[in-house]
Amino acid sequence: MVVARITMVGALIALVLLLSFPGSALAADAAPNDSAHPPIGVFGESVHSSGDVKISYRLHIENRNKLLNGESKVPLAQVEAQYPGGLVPQNFRSYAHVIELTWKPTDAVTLFVAVPFLEKSLDQLVVDSGQRYRTSVRGFGDVVLNGLYQVFADENHRIHLNLGLSLPSGSTNETDEAPSGVSGLVPGSLQRLPYIMQLGSGTLSLRPGLTYNGLYRRTFWGGQLGGVLEAGTNSEGYKLGNRYTFSGWVGRRWTSWLQTSFRVRWDQWFDPTGADDQLDPSISPLEDPSMQAGERLDTLIGVDFFVNGGWLKGARISIEGGLPVTQNLKGPQLGADWVLTSGLQYAF
Repeated sequence: MVVARITMVGALIALVLLLSFPGSALAADAAPNDSAHPPIGVFGESVHSSGDVKISYRLHIENRNKLLNGESKVPLAQVEAQYPGGLVPQNFRSYAHVIELTWKPTDAVTLFVAVPFLEKSLDQLVVDSGQRYRTSVRGFGDVVLNGLYQVFADENHRIHLNLGLSLPSGSTNETDEAPSGVSGLVPGSLQRLPYIMQLGSGTLSLRPGLTYNGLYRRTFWGGQLGGVLEAGTNSEGYKLGNRYTFSGWVGRRWTSWLQTSFRVRWDQWFDPTGADDQLDPSISPLEDPSMQAGERLDTLIGVDFFVNGGWLKGARISIEGGLPVTQNLKGPQLGADWVLTSGLQYAF
């Protein structure tokens, strides 16, 4: 499966490079673009013209449906034997609806606030009964305040710092009714949901980063290094593990209304420090703070459409989807199957 995905990714890279070649017939028909627009899945991606205001909506979807330990799949029977009388995770899906308001008061500084609304669902198997148990949550996540400070810019290259702060507005004490057949749980009683199902971190988080954008004629490229650094312990007695990411992308503006991109994203996250004493690690790996860490490499293809006339002039409609090439999880833990980000941005 991994070989097939790598082969497919290689073919997509080859297609992007072929279409990006200056001699391409498509490139010959393309209209020149006046700026680089990184893929929609990159947050805090670029500074804007002084005085610009931009409103954005992004929907990020992630699906996880296979149990991994390291890079290997774990047989269901093995996990069931490891958690007798407990729960085995089967499928997790999350939807993050993010509204952003961006404003650039000066040439060097861009400010934005991002407000996420999260929807999460989790299917688990009750080991003793073989029944499928679904739980879901929805609510606002941690609000992010971010500032972008431009440190270098010329005709073809721009570099800016990302200086963000995440506020503890998301809940860390989400509960649901316990299923029958689970050792130590009273059926129908409210029980704390696993770490993955909580809506926030419960603490302030620092979000530093560095972003580079390059542009030559109709071809653009760039990279972003970032992290989420948790600043303290929350009211449930734990601190989420830090997270580090790197993205690199290349793309082409084919016409005044169309561009495409290819991106790779590496993501690493760590176990929480401490534990929620309302969770029982013997019931499910999702409740074990020592089984939350991992790393993953995704490859993604993006398409963007630009509105050049009418009352929506200045709007950008985007979609970016991808697959994990490799993932190494401290498990058993649910591994990602696919990711998708779509969005609408309007600058005025």
